[in-house]
Amino acid sequence: MNAVPLLLIRALFGAAVVVALAGCSDEREPERRERVAAPAGDAVARLTWLSPTDGTEPALWLASREAGSDVAPSDPAVADWQARLADADDRFGETDRMIANRAVQLETMLGEIKVAEPARELLADFSGLAAKGSRSGFSDLCQHYYNLRARGLSRDTALAALRSEGGGKAGEGAP
Repeated sequence: MNAVPLLLIRALFGAAVVVALAGCSDEREPERRERVAAPAGDAVARLTWLSPTDGTEPALWLASREAGSDVAPSDPAVADWQARLADADDRFGETDRMIANRAVQLETMLGEIKVAEPARELLADFSGLAAKGSRSGFSDLCQHYYNLRARGLSRDTALAALRSEGGGKAGEGAP
């Protein structure tokens, strides 16, 4: 009679193993992995504007936007933008961050009315309208220029209108 319980235990154990193995297949359940986004190589270039708390330097942002992908802070284009923004800072009352944002905003707004003028040209044109030390309003110039262009005026005509209106208050000593 001792053999019956031992056989019964072996049979039950064998059945349990067979049931356990029957539930297994060669296919494994796919591993669950956390999705981690790779760092974008153009995160700065894709910014639409710089918030007041964004630590990105405006010159780096403008150079990256212009290049279409992020550039190194040591890139010569960044130094060029820094010089342009420093010149604008001498002429306008806004910060370099605000000037960069407004130039890009105007570029975008003009693009929406099928006028292609890059921020670089806009900044250069507007700097010619304001004398150093005048602390003119860059944002005001942007709005007036957009309105003139939206009415159908050419670039040269719109800039001449701003100049004659004293839009930049260039006065004496203006370039």
